[in-house]
Amino acid sequence: MRNTERFMRFVLAVLLTAVWTFPYLAVAEEVPSRSKTSAPAPAARITLHRSSCPCGRCCVAETSNFRVQWCTSEENLRDLTDTCERMAAASKSTWLGEAQTRPWTPQCEIVVHREVNDYVAYLGPGSEQTSGCATIRLDQGRVVIRRIDLRADALDWKSESLPHELMHVVLADRFTTRRIPPWADEGIAMLSESPEKRGRRLTELRRVAGNGMTYAVRDLMRVQSSPEPALRNAFYGQSVALTSLLLEWGTRTQLLAFVEASLDQGPDAALSAVYGNRVVSELDQQLGQSIWTDRFVHLVTQSGTRTTFRSQAAAATK
Repeated sequence: MRNTERFMRFVLAVLLTAVWTFPYLAVAEEVPSRSKTSAPAPAARITLHRSSCPCGRCCVAETSNFRVQWCTSEENLRDLTDTCERMAAASKSTWLGEAQTRPWTPQCEIVVHREVNDYVAYLGPGSEQTSGCATIRLDQGRVVIRRIDLRADALDWKSESLPHELMHVVLADRFTTRRIPPWADEGIAMLSESPEKRGRRLTELRRVAGNGMTYAVRDLMRVQSSPEPALRNAFYGQSVALTSLLLEWGTRTQLLAFVEASLDQGPDAALSAVYGNRVVSELDQQLGQSIWTDRFVHLVTQSGTRTTFRSQAAAATK
C-alpha cells in the first residue's frame, strides 16, 4: 500500500511539473521571435504645395530633409518623398552610424524632370548620357547645397539612379571640409545599386581589362574629375571593385577612415594605419587577380547596401 501511495505521489508531482513547465517554455520561445521583428520606421511628415512649374499642375512635397518636385499624382509624390526619407535614414545608419540625426539644412532638393530635354536644359550638354546627377557644394565645413536631378523617362531612375545619387548626398555629411575622392564616392554609391547592375559593371570592367585599359590603384586614387570616355568603364568598375575589396578587408567604418586618412597621409600610410600590414602593391595584386574570379563576382554583386524601391557626381556616364 505504501508503495502504491508513493507511486501516486510521484505521478502527481510529474503532472504538476508538466503543467507549469510547458507553458513557460512556450512563452520563452516566443519572446525572442518577437524581439527579432523591429517596428517599421515611421512615415515621414509630408506637406504639399503648388510649384511654379509651367505645366500648372505640379506639386512640391516637403519633409524635414527633402524638397521634392515631380509632375505626377499626389500619391506618387508622397510615395517618392517617403522613400527618400527612408533611404537617407538607412544609409546614414549603415555608413555613418547615425540612427537619428538633425534634419538637413538646407534640405536636399530633388527634381524629377519629365524627359531628357528638360534634364539636359538644366544640367548641360553631356548629361543626356545619365539618368541622375547629385550636386553638392561645401563651404567652411558645412554642406550648403544638396540637390539631385533625375529623369522620369529613364527606366531605372527609381531603382538605380535615386539610391546612387542619394548616397553621394549622405557621404557629404562625413566629408564636409573637402571633397571625398571620386573613387570612394562612386564606389560606395554603386553599392546602392542592384546586384544586376553591379554585375554589368563588372562585365564591362573585364572587357576593358582584357584590352589593358585599367588603372593602377595609385592612379585610380588620384582621379579628380570625370575620366576620359575610353577609361570610364575602368574607372567605375575598378572603383566599386576596390571598395568591395576593402570591405572584405574590414568594416565600413574602416573604409571611411582609410579614405579620410589617405587625403592627409597618402594611401601607404593610410593602409598601414587602418588595415595593419597592408601595402598598395597588395591592393594592386588582389584587385587585378580577383576581377577574373568567381569570388570577386560574388563580392561585387552581393556587398551592396540596398534600401527601398529595389532602389558631387559629375554629369558623366554612370
